[in-house]
Amino acid sequence: MGPMLFATAAALVLSISAGTKPNTYNERWLCDLWAGAQCQATSCQKDGKARCEAVSKQCESTSRKVPVDPVRAEKKAACARALLKQSCGDKAPAECDGLL
Repeated sequence: MGPMLFATAAALVLSISAGTKPNTYNERWLCDLWAGAQCQATSCQKDGKARCEAVSKQCESTSRKVPVDPVRAEKKAACARALLKQSCGDKAPAECDGLL
């Protein structure tokens, strides 16, 4: 994936996540948001493509019907959103304390 594709995917995930209310989190949505953030955060690294594929593959076994604990989901979603606003290689944002 090229940088433009990463940016497009990240923007899509961010726009989708912005409209989701905390009480509507499901396992698949949270996994996809997290994977998109991880892909962007590692896109400039030598093994970025492999890392992105690995984290994205984990979402294949998740369900849109399985709810996620809202407190845990909000913390992970806040970290993912913060990562999506950063450039690859930036220091981890405060929202990600304890998650990365």
